[in-house]
Amino acid sequence: MSKTEKPVVFTNESQPDWGFGIVLEDKPDRVVFLFEKGEKRIFKKPLIQGLKRAEALSPEDASAIDARLRGRRPSQAQKKPAKGSKAKQPAAPKAQTYASFEEQLRWFEKEFTGGFEGERFIAEERGREDIKGKKGLKAAALRLAREQLAPERFKTASPEELFEAAKTVVQSTNIVHPMEGAVAFGSMKPEDRASFVAALGELLHGTGDYGTRFDRFIDAVHIADADGKAKKLTWPLATIFPAMYHPTEHVCVKPTYFEQQAPIAGLSANKSESPSSMGYARFLEVARTTQKQLVAAGHSPRDLMDVYSFIWRSQSYKPPKSAPVSDGAPAGDA
Repeated sequence: MSKTEKPVVFTNESQPDWGFGIVLEDKPDRVVFLFEKGEKRIFKKPLIQGLKRAEALSPEDASAIDARLRGRRPSQAQKKPAKGSKAKQPAAPKAQTYASFEEQLRWFEKEFTGGFEGERFIAEERGREDIKGKKGLKAAALRLAREQLAPERFKTASPEELFEAAKTVVQSTNIVHPMEGAVAFGSMKPEDRASFVAALGELLHGTGDYGTRFDRFIDAVHIADADGKAKKLTWPLATIFPAMYHPTEHVCVKPTYFEQQAPIAGLSANKSESPSSMGYARFLEVARTTQKQLVAAGHSPRDLMDVYSFIWRSQSYKPPKSAPVSDGAPAGDA
């Protein structure tokens, strides 16, 4: 393929949740595809149905998707060890906090009577929009994000004003630790702020492949520690903005707790991987599956921010060794 040729990217109209896909192998009797959801799909040629070229993608976006998917092929992750070296043994699986979703739900229902509409959940997690500052908890923070990061602001406000607005949104809750959020923001050099704001605007209000926009945003966040050394971007900071502005579509990721939640949702996730669109897709699937489980059990989370609270509060709880799972509750993280 020449540098100017646009890679061929597909979607499956009958399975839109699979995301974009590319061809891994094209054989006489079958074609092997890899989709963003993370699985290879084999289609027998006479029976291929629903596949459609994603013609609307720009060559740049198509190339980014193609490169991203080819970088996650199983064959790349399963290379044989060098001759004479010992194969690294996989780590033993960690004990789960809960044996099942039903057990986790029982803890939640006992600790938060009335579920997501109950007084305790409102008082400790959701909060109220009409209360300003951190006392308004997540509800007030979501309102602040809608006001400060609205698409009109990215057309009328200066990059510095929008940078300060983004910093204010991060400071409006304790979801992102100050050292990795507000303090890290203050380390961003003035010359890097305009590109950050542009990437943030595209992430929240742009069109086209979300994974490409997410990766561009990550590349635009240049922060440093107290000594001026480049600081690694964390998952909470990488995901807080879309989670606050689009809470029905996106979620803020606390990787440790989402990794613990994954097997309960019948999925897998790795807390150790650096922020990327592929990793985020897996964490987002954990949140969406958990949301479906909650709804099926008769609960009504308002959005993925409520689902975040459910995962965080239940998975961060560490029962005393002599006490049952249902005793006590962790401190809030409004």
